[in-house]
Amino acid sequence: MKKIALLATIFALLFALSSQQTFYAARALSRVGTVNRLTRNYGSPTGVTMFTDVAIFSEQSMFIAIDNDQRNIISRIGNARVREWNSDIEHIFRAPELELRVQHNVSAGTEFSIRLHNLEWFFRSVIDNQTPSIFIDDNYSGGIDQLLPSSYNRLMGTFVPSGFGTGGTYTRIITEHSRELPFELIVSDHDSGYAIVRILSSGRFGDVIRIPIVARTTNYVRGASVEVIATSDSMITSGLYTVMSAVAVIPQDIRRNDTHTSATIHTTGIDQIRIPEIVIQENTHGIIENGSIRLEAPEGFIIVPDIDRESLGNITWRTPHLLNQDGTPVINVTLGGGLSWSNLTVRPGHYQTEGALGQDFRLRYSNPAGNLNPSILTIDINNLVASRFREPGYVVITGLRLLAVGDIVPGAQFIEITPFNNMEYLTSQSFHVGTIVR
Repeated sequence: MKKIALLATIFALLFALSSQQTFYAARALSRVGTVNRLTRNYGSPTGVTMFTDVAIFSEQSMFIAIDNDQRNIISRIGNARVREWNSDIEHIFRAPELELRVQHNVSAGTEFSIRLHNLEWFFRSVIDNQTPSIFIDDNYSGGIDQLLPSSYNRLMGTFVPSGFGTGGTYTRIITEHSRELPFELIVSDHDSGYAIVRILSSGRFGDVIRIPIVARTTNYVRGASVEVIATSDSMITSGLYTVMSAVAVIPQDIRRNDTHTSATIHTTGIDQIRIPEIVIQENTHGIIENGSIRLEAPEGFIIVPDIDRESLGNITWRTPHLLNQDGTPVINVTLGGGLSWSNLTVRPGHYQTEGALGQDFRLRYSNPAGNLNPSILTIDINNLVASRFREPGYVVITGLRLLAVGDIVPGAQFIEITPFNNMEYLTSQSFHVGTIVR
């Protein structure tokens, strides 16, 4: 009996220790549809950077020399010709490939999304290796076409611009008998960092999807990453992968990419979307402080507690404060990592993570000139102990639902998060929360 009790104690301790690991890892292991990785990543150079997978740039990076206001690019192996060019692009690196290795069968027509953070897709089309074919405007290529007519390996894929913005479709070319799956990558006309991937043939265990991250940075002092956004039934695993780390020293007059916000589970709906969990993750300690955060719904939606319509009743200023049957708030805010609530210390070194509604956090709709606007939810955070000199922290918001109240467009839906009051380092961004189906 003593041995059994000892084994039970050890098992309990192991379980407690494992539960301290980040919920990302636990959720990822619970259902692995694909194993994802980037083939390479970089430190951030001081200047605008471009990622290309053309064959001439098989070396990891190129050497850039500045001479008489003209930039010269020279192959690191020393035998390529020097070409002059004018552009805002200062560094060229070999593009990483996002590899998704299939762990379960996937069907042709399966779709998922990719969002680039601090990057924008930078495919450019050419005709017969001669001149750039379709540029959306005079500076679409940033002048780089003088050096490099194409930014991608045309033997591996084709890109056809849509004619609007920087959008277009990249189609992967697959050689015979390859275990690689063909796909279309459809870059949004309205968001140069967002694309939909559509798999063109069915796949089985061990097959791989290789997506070249042909892109350019939008702010060189920030880190850059690639986010895979999958629906719950797509057999693709969601995740965030670092392309480039941020610079160590950041000028004071440039905002940093200090937080990353994501909905860790994505659902679908016809006129509403459940949002089980929103996570705001610090990239370094000491970023999230007492202050206010605003969440703005996509057009045609309002943000409400995640309960049925009958229980919602009329939407008023009290709606965000609705309680469950057990008396707990439907919408809740919890902390993790190096963040904690100052008034919830259980014993030295141990902290409760769940805040108290009305005391540690407050919820309110936007109310300009007395007109309630439930499409914008403000979350005021108080009594927070910042994560300075501790590990980076994260804030988890649960219990939200998007509810359609007007004309909506089917497809992926995004919430905008912005700082409102004393949360100066929170990064404003649009993040995917789910999909409306027809």
